[in-house]
Amino acid sequence: MAERTHLDWLRQRLVLSHTIEPKDPAPLLAWREQRRSAITFRAELIGLNDVRGWSRDENGNVRHQTGQFFSVEGVRVQSGDLREVASWDQPIYSQPEGGILALLARETSADGVQFLLCGKPEPGNIGIIQFSPTIQSTWSNIRRAHAGKRPPMVEVLAAEKGVRFVYRAEHNEEGGRFWRKSNENIIAFLDDESVIETDMTMFCWASLSQIRELALMDNVMSPFVKTIVAPL
Repeated sequence: MAERTHLDWLRQRLVLSHTIEPKDPAPLLAWREQRRSAITFRAELIGLNDVRGWSRDENGNVRHQTGQFFSVEGVRVQSGDLREVASWDQPIYSQPEGGILALLARETSADGVQFLLCGKPEPGNIGIIQFSPTIQSTWSNIRRAHAGKRPPMVEVLAAEKGVRFVYRAEHNEEGGRFWRKSNENIIAFLDDESVIETDMTMFCWASLSQIRELALMDNVMSPFVKTIVAPL
């Protein structure tokens, strides 16, 4: 966990920021619609036998050909009288290496403290694009196990200066679906925005007040954003 003094400092800046920061989420929603109309992104359900790069092993578990990312395995549960039934079997995602969920923050004289949200398309999203953390990546993706591009913004976390880590904490992924997976939640404050090398097309700045308003709306913001800003 980052030093508590850094978190307390950001909380104080947010109190002062509240008097000048934008409150209306409408510009963010308009930006989201513009981005959604500008991109090409399609997703459709297909059979598991048709999924490229994934197959069942000798135990029937579904794994990627690289051995990275996640696997789908089985779990047998004995719960006594703690749950609705005493015992059950189910599939479960296994991804022991976890990942990173980070929000970058800055402060301007005009708009106060702002957080950098990513308009991230995911195949299962209602509405295609949701406001997501600045960085949302597994370690497999950071290592580029998919042989694709580097995840956006990860260069900021490796910067030797210009970045202050305000908050870091491990959080258990939803335990009914993931086997003992933990993500590291991070808030990193930018003292120098030049550390950003990533193209900003799919990113937008939002105040905490705007994020709170977005959190009241259906299917526009990732729950991961809510967990990161919760300590504020």
